[in-house]
Amino acid sequence: MTVENTGVALARQATEALRHLDDHGRTLRPDGTDHFTWSADVLDELARLAEVLGRAVERVSGEDAPDAESHAQALATAIVAHRNSLLRHGRSDRPFLPGDDHTPPPDIALGHRGDRRLDLVG
Repeated sequence: MTVENTGVALARQATEALRHLDDHGRTLRPDGTDHFTWSADVLDELARLAEVLGRAVERVSGEDAPDAESHAQALATAIVAHRNSLLRHGRSDRPFLPGDDHTPPPDIALGHRGDRRLDLVG
């Protein structure tokens, strides 16, 4: 029996998008786009996604889920830390492919979370 469920459909769509990102990774970067800038932008969005996921667990269930939200926040923090390590170590061989531009961008946008600010620059 199939029941139309917008919530399930949206969650499935998000899962499929992440699977696509996982399956294709760097090949999704448009030609001519700086690898560091592209990676940093994708990691910024993944950090935002982690935060939203923690809140969505509570909103979908209708109950507090402090463990889910704190783990989601920890994941967002870990993603931002990894992204920042790319900035600090951008002159090494990783994560760049041969021929990639190793010059970090002049600035990285800050993300927003409701009335709180998620600073993505460390």
